[in-house]
Amino acid sequence: MNRGLTAALILFVIFATGCQSQTEQVDTGPAGTAGPDPVWTSTHDVAWDIVAASDFVTLITLDAAGQPQARMLEAIPPDSGQFNVWMGTNVNSAKVQEINNDPRATLYYQRRDNSGYVTLRGRADIVDDPVLKEKYWRPHWTAFYPDPETMYVLIHFTPENGEVVSLSQGIRGDSLTWAAPEFGF
Repeated sequence: MNRGLTAALILFVIFATGCQSQTEQVDTGPAGTAGPDPVWTSTHDVAWDIVAASDFVTLITLDAAGQPQARMLEAIPPDSGQFNVWMGTNVNSAKVQEINNDPRATLYYQRRDNSGYVTLRGRADIVDDPVLKEKYWRPHWTAFYPDPETMYVLIHFTPENGEVVSLSQGIRGDSLTWAAPEFGF
């Protein structure tokens, strides 16, 4: 067995034996129906810390053929106390067309030290409201959008559920399947 494969196997065994399945149930309302205010858990707190500290986010949309398309964007800190996320983009970008065709999207955030991540799954929509565009505008974007009134739009992402891994907080994937703990909204 070559040394690279041996090292990978050792890391796998260390990771798998050190992992504990940690999931938190979110109260979604009676009989499994979505309640108006999901319970905020410690898993949400850990995910929030990762999302709020991120400089960049990967937005994953679906193209016309259903193929996922991933792009890195500047992460605007989410709305306080919520996971609603805003991103700026070019009105003519492929992601705008993809979101207009199919609003399903995923956001992926990774800790700077690579010790954890958050995946948010939900829906995105394109927003061209001048008041909101001004609210989320970043001055350094002028280089990308010389005419922001016509070139720049917002992507508003509303999560439906997510998953988180944070080694520093003891939140790890399942020891058998590596499935990350999930949380809802």
